[in-house]
Amino acid sequence: MICKMRTPLFFVMLMLLMFIPHAFAQTASCDYQPSIPETATEREEAARRQRYRERLSMYQAMLPNTPAAQLLMPVAGVRVTQVADTWGAPRGVGRFHEGQDIFAPRGTPVYAAAPGYIYRIGTGNLGGRYVFIAGAGGRRYYYAHLENWADIEEGMYVTADTVLGFVGNSGNAVTTPPHLHFGVYSGSRRTCDREVIDPLPLLVDR
Repeated sequence: MICKMRTPLFFVMLMLLMFIPHAFAQTASCDYQPSIPETATEREEAARRQRYRERLSMYQAMLPNTPAAQLLMPVAGVRVTQVADTWGAPRGVGRFHEGQDIFAPRGTPVYAAAPGYIYRIGTGNLGGRYVFIAGAGGRRYYYAHLENWADIEEGMYVTADTVLGFVGNSGNAVTTPPHLHFGVYSGSRRTCDREVIDPLPLLVDR
């Protein structure tokens, strides 16, 4: 009789031990605390980011609510089967690969994988020359390590036939062969619903 009572209790405690850390992890990841800008440079950067957020919201309101079910291969001449899956691979301390690397010769055209609005063009330490596109269903598409941009501008509506730039290895990819880093995101850290999406299962040949 004692054994019959202990067995379910053991499993209940085991389930609690498995669930509680997961629950805390979810809460911790949602504990967003924006930094307060103190210097003129920080205030200028905060204002710039706010403008991008407002622009993103405006474009997303103009697009369909349902995200694209498929994404066209963004790099000219590359087939989906040629992409080595690097999703989630370690990238330094505490960082993981949030996308797929698509290798191609330097200067290969990079197309939009889905329609949307260009809401940000810039240069970063990690991504080098990049383009962010607001797509349907609240998704954001990130094209990074570009050698250069094509004839594009922020606010421009693009289709899957629009060339965004050209394959390179700018940013922290300077020691690697030329490739496009392609990332897909939705949500935001500010609203605790940020999601990083593996683009590889969505890609189809162009």
